[in-house]
This record gives sequence, C-alpha cells and structure tokens, in this order.
Amino acid sequence: MLQLPVLLFRKSFVRALTVLVPLPTLLFFTAACHPAERKNVLDFVDLETLAPVTDIRPLDPAVWHRKAVCYSGFREGQSPETGIYPTREEILEDLRLLQKEGFGLIRVFSSGTHGRRVVKVIAEHGLDLKVQMGAYVSGSDAGNGEANRRELNGAIKLANAHPDVVAAVSVGNEVLVSWSFVPVPPRDLAAYVRHVRERVAQPVTFNDNWEPYAADRESGAAAVRGQVDFASIHTYAYWDAAFNLWDFKQEEVSEEERARAVMRAAAAHARNHFEAVRRALDETGHGIPIVIGETGWQNVPAAFLADAFEKDFAKHLAHPVNQRWYYEAMMEWAYGPDGGEPGDGFSRPAGMFYFSAFDEPWKQADDHWGLWTVEREPKHVLTGDGFQASAAVFFQ
Repeated sequence: MLQLPVLLFRKSFVRALTVLVPLPTLLFFTAACHPAERKNVLDFVDLETLAPVTDIRPLDPAVWHRKAVCYSGFREGQSPETGIYPTREEILEDLRLLQKEGFGLIRVFSSGTHGRRVVKVIAEHGLDLKVQMGAYVSGSDAGNGEANRRELNGAIKLANAHPDVVAAVSVGNEVLVSWSFVPVPPRDLAAYVRHVRERVAQPVTFNDNWEPYAADRESGAAAVRGQVDFASIHTYAYWDAAFNLWDFKQEEVSEEERARAVMRAAAAHARNHFEAVRRALDETGHGIPIVIGETGWQNVPAAFLADAFEKDFAKHLAHPVNQRWYYEAMMEWAYGPDGGEPGDGFSRPAGMFYFSAFDEPWKQADDHWGLWTVEREPKHVLTGDGFQASAAVFFQ
C-alpha cells in the first residue's frame, strides 16, 4: 500500500501537471510512471460482502490425470534458510528421475529461486512436465507485505511467461489452518488469491489442511475458498495419529493382521477428509473439484510433536513397509487400480500430489517423507526391495 505522504505529493503533482498537458497525455503518464507499484496494489474487500467466483476455470484432464508429486530438491548442505539452492544440473537430474518413475505433474512451493529454476529447466530442456506453481506467503500484509507480494508477482510472471509449463498457481501453504506456523489473515489471503487470479489465465487455488476447506460457511476460510477454481487439500493421517484423531492402534485386530488394518484405517481417514470438504463445498454451492495437495508417510520415525497426546506415535507407524502400503492405497484411490481411472474431483480426487519426491535433511525431524533418499536412491516404497511385509510396525 502507498504511504500517505507519497499520495499527497502525487495529488499535488498531478494538479500542477494538468495545467501544462492535455488530460489523455496525463493519464498515460501517470499510469506508466510506477508500474511496479501499480502491480502491487491489492484490493482488500470485506469478506462478508465478497461473492464467490462463478467463472470457474476447469482442470485440464490431460494435465491433472498425470501422476503427481511434491517437489523440493534441497540436498545435503542446501536449504532455503541458508540460501543455498539446488543447481540447474541437479534439478534436471531430479526431474528426469521423476519422469522415469512416471510422474508428469509436480508441485513447487515457492516462486523464488528454486521454483524459478525448476520452470526454466523444464522449458529449456523441453521436458514433458507440468507445474503447479506456489507463491509462498506468510504473515499479514501489513507485517510482511513486501515479501509476500514478491512471491505473488514471481508466480504471476512465471505463469504468464511459461503457460505451457505452469498448469496452475497456488497462493499460500497451510496458512489458514488453526495450527499454522505461517498464518495469513483470511482477508489478506483472499486479496492475494484475487490479485493472482486477475493476472493469470491458469486455475488458482490455495494449499491448506482439509479443515479450512471444510469450515463453516460463515467463516473467513469459507469466503477465501469461494475465490478459487479448485480445492487443494492436505490430509495427514500420520500426524493426526499423534492426537488420536483416528484409531491408529487397532487393538481389536489380531497382531498378525494389525499392521494392515492400521494402514487401511489411515487411508479411510484421508477419504473422510475428502468427503468432509466435498460436503462443505456442495452446501455452499461452490462446485469446484478437489485435488489432494499433500499426503504422505514417513519411513523413519523422526517426527516429534511436543503437544502430542501420543508422544511415541511415530514409532508405531513409520517404516518402509508402512510407507509403501500407504502410498499404494492412496495412489489406487486417486488414479484407480491400474492408474488408468483417475478421479473427477467430486467422487474421488481430481489428482494427488504425493509428499514428497526426495528426503531433505534441512527439515530435520520433518524429513524422511521422500520416495527417494537425499542421495537419490529409490526407497522400498518404489522398489519393494529390502523388507518383507512382516516387518511393518504397529502398536503393541
């Protein structure tokens, strides 16, 4: 937002200038003087009066029926916190690994250095990969507007420069859910989403936990979801087990069958989240499809939550075999038994970004979600090698 002294100066300047030049020339001059500031002018609207969008942009089946994965390529010694990013050569190696495994759609989280390199590598090498481009925003516009707008403008620029690569734009990652580490006020997020959507042709969404997408119709979250073309929801039975939000112990099942029962219950928990969001969208008449924006399973019990009800939940769930079973169950749900029957976003997800492609040591306890190790070795989840089914873990 422009500061008041600047506005006063410009008003005086314009009044003086009108004496000297014709009005059409003046309008052109004032429109062209500060394009950077003009593109950063956002429209903050009262959420109670904000009408849902009606010109919903469809998801192209040729793109969204592709197998999808979340991609962040930070290797050992690299981190967005230190500003050490994967090189173009490393990104190209990663993308070719993903293609070889059959992935054709990837989600990147930020339009900054890493996201920009990913899109450019795909374009320069003519890779048959599509991207959901993220704009990583955090905090209020009043407190962090400069950084947030830089992300928004980066995503807009990439989407417009590479429309054959960027298939969709997502504004924010887990910013509305109550436990968010990077909360954005709903009014600000709505403005960000609308700002991007007015400037790109691709479908636009925000990525978040399933709860904001299923929130009460009078909530701020409901007003924001009315501005998007599709719902991109996150569902993590793994984390929810820490708070006993589903029966991960399955103590009524024999120990011989318990591990399988646990993983079936985990997949059912994810389906319940999808159905809750579907009901909420249908009740408000916002007929947009649902995509699973994130879901995954650790293969090493690294996770820890200080406020967890079940402090040791991870050791009862995390194992290469458990990870493989969850991945297989979720892929079958999203894409059909042989991968050839993808959902439509209404009865089943229109796509699913599995989390995640590679392990990333910089995340510490939040590592070990990858389908590949940080050394780019495929895990049991992909190969089926190294473990018997009997090695799966469960509560006992």
